[in-house]
Amino acid sequence: MCEFISKELVISTLKNDLSEIMDNWAKNYSNNCSGGKMRGDRGEDIEKFVRKSVDFIGRHLGVNLVAKRGNDDKKVCKITLEIGKEIRKFHQVDVHIYLNDVFVCVIECKAYLDSCYYVRACDDFKLFQKFGYPVKHTIFTLENSIDEDTKIFTDHLTDHICNDVFYILDGKRSSAKPIYDEKYKKIINHDNFVRFIEFIYSIAQG
Repeated sequence: MCEFISKELVISTLKNDLSEIMDNWAKNYSNNCSGGKMRGDRGEDIEKFVRKSVDFIGRHLGVNLVAKRGNDDKKVCKITLEIGKEIRKFHQVDVHIYLNDVFVCVIECKAYLDSCYYVRACDDFKLFQKFGYPVKHTIFTLENSIDEDTKIFTDHLTDHICNDVFYILDGKRSSAKPIYDEKYKKIINHDNFVRFIEFIYSIAQG
């Protein structure tokens, strides 16, 4: 039996977890962690956090909600040519979510979202749609680094394939002020974080 906890406690617990992750980035960076290693660590940590959040909410709602690592859950995209030849490609994004063993949502995870990353994410989402995977398509990103007009244009070109983007930290990204540097750490935007948690709750409730 899963112990019920309030949504407020879920939010507080997960928000503290994310704060601790960012604190560790600053600590590691201050110990002369290289930029390349920091980029890799951030990407992996953010993806793990999103998967943990989904699983945590599922457990405490007592529902079969599971997040899988996309690389471990690649989907088949198949075309058959007129000559009968079949071509198969495998496709995934960072996080795949299942409710009662049904594939229902994908989440692309980013330390920051710029125009190139957004175009790529939307293209990945379109592939799921084109090959018959009726899932929700979302992005979880710490920082915003995309021009709003560019995002609007990309949404228009891709028929608004991206259902939502969750920007967790306030303000535009500055490459000169990385958030893993203690001097430039940012506080989690509570309202945006809650909106992300509410989205996972909505997935869990079907």
